[in-house]
Amino acid sequence: MNVQRLRQSITSHWDSIAWYGGLFGVLGAALIWKLNTLVPGYGQPEVDTYNASQSVHNILDNPLNAPFLLLVRALSFIHPDSYVVTRIAAVMIGLAVLVMFAIILRNWHDRRTTLIGTLLFGLSAWFLHAARLGTPDILMFGVFALVVCSFWLKHTNNWPALVVSFLAAAGLLYVPGMVWFIVLGFVWQWKVIERIFKRHLLTITLSGLAFVAAITPLIWAFYKDHSLIKPWLGLPPGWTSPVDMIQNVLAVPFHLFVRNGADPLRWLGTAPILDVFALVMFVLGGYLYLRHYKLARTPIFIGVMAVTGGLMVIGTTITFSVIMPFIYLVVAAGISHLLNLWFGVFPRNPIARTIGWSLVGIALALACSFHLVHYFVGWPQASATHEVFKAQKP
Repeated sequence: MNVQRLRQSITSHWDSIAWYGGLFGVLGAALIWKLNTLVPGYGQPEVDTYNASQSVHNILDNPLNAPFLLLVRALSFIHPDSYVVTRIAAVMIGLAVLVMFAIILRNWHDRRTTLIGTLLFGLSAWFLHAARLGTPDILMFGVFALVVCSFWLKHTNNWPALVVSFLAAAGLLYVPGMVWFIVLGFVWQWKVIERIFKRHLLTITLSGLAFVAAITPLIWAFYKDHSLIKPWLGLPPGWTSPVDMIQNVLAVPFHLFVRNGADPLRWLGTAPILDVFALVMFVLGGYLYLRHYKLARTPIFIGVMAVTGGLMVIGTTITFSVIMPFIYLVVAAGISHLLNLWFGVFPRNPIARTIGWSLVGIALALACSFHLVHYFVGWPQASATHEVFKAQKP
């Protein structure tokens, strides 16, 4: 009977299985293709990450980014004596982020928007750089994971969502600078937590105990070495001057839309982070969200971007990885609105619908090609890239 039900379920959902299977097949291939050979060697941050992960004692002494280091340590037992495990760990986390991205998009939009939005985000140059580089930078996508857990908690009020949210917050606390986003999430979800506390007292008590147990190594490390607290808070070594702060404020949109800063380890030249198509859809989606500012997601989007911008202004190590999933959620909203407008005007005209899909397909192909060429062709061939990826190991 169970086999028959499984067959019926697969048959009834075969269309979705095929589409999402194809989507994640493409994204998975992009993440693992030439993972170990695209560039001539490994960057020094990857080497440092690998070396730091090989001693549990060292991780306990300095537990910042411990979730990533422990994952690398576990993979080292399967694939020993190779720096590639750092990149495999980043890819695994990147795939999890893409799954969460698709799930939350599907809850907010239709299937076509989910497929297009996830494809654009998963093949974006920024995501590929972050998810294929063997450093803990990938953990900055954890803010998005925490927000997904928060929406799950808000809309279900059940104990599994509560437990997962507590554990996600505990893991994110090990990432420098993420404590501010946890505080933001706690303030945002305070009423939900209070309501669940009354319904599931035992669950929230046990979750709280698990949370405390999970962060105990972090607290103990702070007790032994107070100097870890400042980088954990995401604060820069020295205070930024007002002039530099103003420059940093202007640099955030400038890097996104016009010209990014040179960083051959993580980027090609000074190309802007967003392509023209994503930029236009971001503007359209942003306008749509401002019109519907009462949506529960709008304040958290603004809050995450404001906190990220504030941390960047004072010169912290926070990167655009924190906000990129949210930017592409807004891009997806813009695409959805544009398609709805077009098909609303031409609901049954096959020629107009074909033209609409053709234009979207061309724009999508050009945008994805731009990022794929950027990452897989331009970046590995740049001389600056070769200069920073020199370390070798079997």
